[in-house]
Amino acid sequence: MHCRFTIASLPSVRAFLVGCALFFSALSGAFETAQASSLRETTIQSAALGRPLAVAIYRPDDPPPPSGWPVLYLLHGLNGGYRDWPSLGGIQETLDRLIAARRIRPMVVVMPDAGNSWYVDSAAIGGPGNFETAILDDLPQAIEQDLPVRRQRGGRAIAGLSMGGFGALRLAFKSPDRYCAVASLSGAIWQNMPLEDPGEATVHASGRDYFRRVDPATIISGVDRPPGAGHFGGVFGKPFDAQRFNAANVFTLLAEQLQVGARLPAIYLTVGDHDSHNLWRGSIALYETLMADNVNVDFRVTGGDHAWSLWRKSIEDALVFVDSKFLDAASAAKIASGPAAPKFSSDDTAVK
Repeated sequence: MHCRFTIASLPSVRAFLVGCALFFSALSGAFETAQASSLRETTIQSAALGRPLAVAIYRPDDPPPPSGWPVLYLLHGLNGGYRDWPSLGGIQETLDRLIAARRIRPMVVVMPDAGNSWYVDSAAIGGPGNFETAILDDLPQAIEQDLPVRRQRGGRAIAGLSMGGFGALRLAFKSPDRYCAVASLSGAIWQNMPLEDPGEATVHASGRDYFRRVDPATIISGVDRPPGAGHFGGVFGKPFDAQRFNAANVFTLLAEQLQVGARLPAIYLTVGDHDSHNLWRGSIALYETLMADNVNVDFRVTGGDHAWSLWRKSIEDALVFVDSKFLDAASAAKIASGPAAPKFSSDDTAVK
């Protein structure tokens, strides 16, 4: 008697083959979902600049939620531009992957071109232009007219790298009512200039000057002063005006908001442990300042230099952080109409 059988007739093998088919089907579907986005370049009219402002915009392809997508304004660094995050940072692929994996919800990401403006208003002193006003006012107004995005604080966030980290923090501290979260990646952050000796105001502290040895076993850090005046390209005046820098600096804006008891955005700081510009100093100084004033902050020191190889990784955790702070429209309205927030609070809890 002959017994004939095929592989497909074996239940365990057949189940295995079916499982493989389902796996590759799901993988294909996940890949298609991961590609469900668009990235376009355009310009918006800016009254503050008196000219168009170039932007790159990431937009999910799925239909927006009834209240609109949340929006992240993502800033570039010194000598960079609006194409940096898409071309060097791989931001579209990263967003697609995180959204497909459901680590973050779909969001619009807007990347403006700000030149070497340091994200301040400087037209009055012959600088690059009024980029603070352009990004605080003109840009969101244009985006909110053009796209189905949220228009409340709970649906807006801002982030950036290096000069853009400085810009994101100073804009968030300048107008904390605009953003629910801010993230700085390797932010170009320095403490205020000493004004007692203007001749020394632009002398950047070397490692030897920055560290102080109290005894053979104890070292403390000093004031982290900015680099020379040429680093800012006339944004803070020619010659460099230390007082103007201090007035626009992150630490001053933070102090002003704390003094009036403003509700700050949720704050995320990250920097490489081997940053070749020593920018870990400023992030640590800001972290210490926030902690001293009882302001909640998420702070990460990660392995890496001042380079895209680090930022392509660190933006992932920053995006997860920002997404966790976005509120749905109903929750945002409830907070806005409720009792005043606790003094110095910087953390909203997102409702998924």
